Amino acid sequence: MRTAERLVQVRPIPLVAAPEQGHRGLAYRPALDGLRAIAVLAVVAYHLGYTQVRGGFLGVDVFFVLSGFLITTLLLLEHQRTGTVSLRAFWGRRARRLLPALLLVLLAVAVWEWGTAAAYELPQRRTDLLWALFYGSNWNLVATAQDYFAQYDTASLVRHTWSLAIEEQFYILWPLIVLGALRLAGGRTRALLGVCVAGIGVSVAMMAVLYSPADPSRAYYGTEARVHQLLIGALLAVALARSEAFRRPRRIGSAAAATGLVLLVVAIATLGDGNASYYHGVSALVALATALLVWGLEVAPRGAPARVLGIAPMRWVGRVSYGVYLWHWPVILAIGTPAAVFAWMPGSLGLTATRVLFTALLAGLSFHLVERPIREGTVPLIRGSLVRFGVAIGAATLALAFAIVSLTTLPSEREWATGSAALDKLGCDFEVCVRYEAPAPGAPVVAVIGDSIARSLDVGMIELAEREGWTYVIAASGGCRITHLLTSVEGDSEKYEPCYEATPGLLRELLDTWQPDLVIALDSVELADQVDGSGPVVTASDAEHLESERREFERITRTFTASGSRLVYVGIPPFVTPPDCLREDTQELDVCAIPASNDRFADPFNEMLAEVVSGFAGDAYVVSITEHLCPGGICRPMVQEIVPRYDGHHFTAEGARWIVPLLHAELVRAGALPPSMS
Repeated sequence: MRTAERLVQVRPIPLVAAPEQGHRGLAYRPALDGLRAIAVLAVVAYHLGYTQVRGGFLGVDVFFVLSGFLITTLLLLEHQRTGTVSLRAFWGRRARRLLPALLLVLLAVAVWEWGTAAAYELPQRRTDLLWALFYGSNWNLVATAQDYFAQYDTASLVRHTWSLAIEEQFYILWPLIVLGALRLAGGRTRALLGVCVAGIGVSVAMMAVLYSPADPSRAYYGTEARVHQLLIGALLAVALARSEAFRRPRRIGSAAAATGLVLLVVAIATLGDGNASYYHGVSALVALATALLVWGLEVAPRGAPARVLGIAPMRWVGRVSYGVYLWHWPVILAIGTPAAVFAWMPGSLGLTATRVLFTALLAGLSFHLVERPIREGTVPLIRGSLVRFGVAIGAATLALAFAIVSLTTLPSEREWATGSAALDKLGCDFEVCVRYEAPAPGAPVVAVIGDSIARSLDVGMIELAEREGWTYVIAASGGCRITHLLTSVEGDSEKYEPCYEATPGLLRELLDTWQPDLVIALDSVELADQVDGSGPVVTASDAEHLESERREFERITRTFTASGSRLVYVGIPPFVTPPDCLREDTQELDVCAIPASNDRFADPFNEMLAEVVSGFAGDAYVVSITEHLCPGGICRPMVQEIVPRYDGHHFTAEGARWIVPLLHAELVRAGALPPSMS
């Protein structure tokens, strides 16, 4: 069941599987399993919303460093022993370790999406799953600009696989670099040392350059911005291989491990996920603290920190940490109510216990029934044969890709493209875009302003302008108000500051450059909470909220009408359709027929707009499209055999082509068109 509660906004942090210890000369360190346990438990607690681990996302940093160290150590040991590195064997071991559990999780998620996702979600879910399958999730997240702080009920169930993608990209390239550097230097590690140092410097600089306060996703997800943490681990491995003296100071090893552990615990407890310093060098400091801890555990494997980290419960969690990470994020998103056995527990403890129990159960089963048998070569037919494993895993991957496509495609799937698809490709945020220029000189100009809802009308507006002989321009930006009010969503206003700063200038440019005859405004963001300067958040249900909106709309109406433009506000239509009703097999259910009056925010807002325009008779109007979307006062997902709004909010391309002519008819009926456009 999908979570229905309002949960803390968090970004998903992946925890990757560590390389196999005990492989031909790499001694097993129980304490490293304990370190993995700390990392994964911090991540899980962070995703569960526990504020005591504000920096729980740093668990991935720990694993990047640990993976870089262990992978590089394995490669150096093999080269020292054989004079080369068997790339085929290395990549085969990595595939055995990582792929089977991932395929199992992706199959489970695909089945879950098939049974629960709304139809409009399926194309994006399919894309997410396929990118996760082929280890490209991080670049998919960057390319699709998925909300970095997306809510639980809108986040992808596989978004956490972004760091698995970074790990796999590292595993493909790093052995080639190591082998090339060693051959270049005649088997010595000095060239490899230089590669590590240079790579760390470039990567740290790239993270700082790519960071943007409005959306840090590019710096957070990017491979080049993250690789310094893997390379710091690799640098430790090279240092240990180059100098025997680096291994000798056992007396200070325990102190170093203790210091590194304390620094990590402090960072996990105090470093918030919105802290800009993380992107300006702190990520490297966290990696260095982890490297200090790993070095201390390596040179003092019987010291006090190593004994504490190596206790049996920590070892067990560390051994199954890969499965814990793979399963915990989908489990958190999928389970929204506590199991009956935990219902008696206060607050959210019952829900937490349910999620933790399911995660542990699935991770344990995955480890004992899938991961370990395949890694140890005890699966019948495959055994230890790399060729047979390659054939089997290749076939399984292709079969899963086919299953993902099949499960995320409805038998009669419609065109769920948004009406703003072309706009989204062009950008057109924070700028006035000419969408259709009439061939006749001096043709009337119609402008659309507002937010992403206004943008989703674009394809219909282009067709209307072409038919009527108008020039059509748009100055609508996703997530932006037309009023000069700062939006706040669940206490976060920083994300909306670019809108707050850019929109007034954008509207002035529209008036000065185009002098539109008619301006159509549709702006649902006005229903969001506000922040007035440095004061408290003003919620949408407060009288103060509506009053500040009234003042701003009076100002905007005065500005536009004084410039000679006729201004039409489109009343905000009800947003009442449950997402589950947008599946084609559920649209006729009684629960999906909802009275328009259920939207308690839109009606007072639209009444306020009507009062505002009453003071500008003949120059400003309010028209409604609610009766078309909700005929007879009942809102259904389908109207006249089309789905107008793919999420109950934004218009589909089909919906925009259908509703814009009806909007035009309402403009004519209200007498809102200026003489030049009648």
